[in-house]
Amino acid sequence: MGSDPRAAERNDRPDNLDTLLSTVHHRLGIAVVDRLNAHGGPPELRTPDLALDRLLAATHRATGTAVSRRMSRDASAAQRDSALQARLGARGPLARRPATIRVKYREETLRLVRNYWPVDLAEAVRTAVRIVQDLCELAVDSAQPLSRADTAVEQLRQHLEGMSLRPAPHRSQAAVTGLDYLDAVESALADPAERLADELHSIRELVDEELAPSVAALVTTGRAYPFGVEVVAQDLIDDLAQSCEYADALVKAVAEVERASNDFVGADLTNAKLDDVPLEGILWDATTLWPGRWETRVRRASLPSGEEHGVLVVAAEGCDSVIHADA
Repeated sequence: MGSDPRAAERNDRPDNLDTLLSTVHHRLGIAVVDRLNAHGGPPELRTPDLALDRLLAATHRATGTAVSRRMSRDASAAQRDSALQARLGARGPLARRPATIRVKYREETLRLVRNYWPVDLAEAVRTAVRIVQDLCELAVDSAQPLSRADTAVEQLRQHLEGMSLRPAPHRSQAAVTGLDYLDAVESALADPAERLADELHSIRELVDEELAPSVAALVTTGRAYPFGVEVVAQDLIDDLAQSCEYADALVKAVAEVERASNDFVGADLTNAKLDDVPLEGILWDATTLWPGRWETRVRRASLPSGEEHGVLVVAAEGCDSVIHADA
């Protein structure tokens, strides 16, 4: 298909308002300078044309100021839009769900996060590695009683058991298709949690079936043959390193869910029902749209987040004065 010459002509026409204003301002300046120069420079007060010259000069200055302000405002707006788009892109797929849905199910979503992440599992895995390393040192340190090795095995068992207390994921068909927000949230959390749970189950079996018998034999025979304990301990450390990767993946999933539940910068909440929604911890800014009767209430309950300029956080207690989002 051929191109539309009229469309090309429209694209070439300098009808952009900013360009038009800049052009008018520039040409007006030339006209003022030319007129003054044609009269031998700035006119004396007795010339009747002085009022016109002053009017032209004043118009030129006012136009320049208006153009500068407009361009500065448009540049700032473009910068804010660019930052907002970058922020939206970093949030993840859950944060791209409608803001009214995310705020509606915020309380249930954060409850799911606490279920899947009651403690810092990544640090818990690293603690398990340290317990195994201490056990290896006990096995070869003649200054330590071997009975402490049995105690270390039991400590490791209890530690792994505490890490394994995960909820049973609810894997409905909606979680697969992503049609329901809460199911999509649980799916995002359950995938890495299930991998971590399976790995921890294998580690507990290794402790019960190989490490504990090796330590028991060491207590019986003495430290003459610690090789079996060291081999099993190294296998455990390798498996725990894999578990740490799964725990880190769960960390990222938890962070994504929390961002979707807390970050409402640039969101449109005008149609949201907020009466029973806990708002404490929500991030917002001047581009966030609230239901009419909520905007002042939210402002009074907000403080600067410290995250970036213009971003506020809804606090637990209200403030004595209204804080503007562009502060």
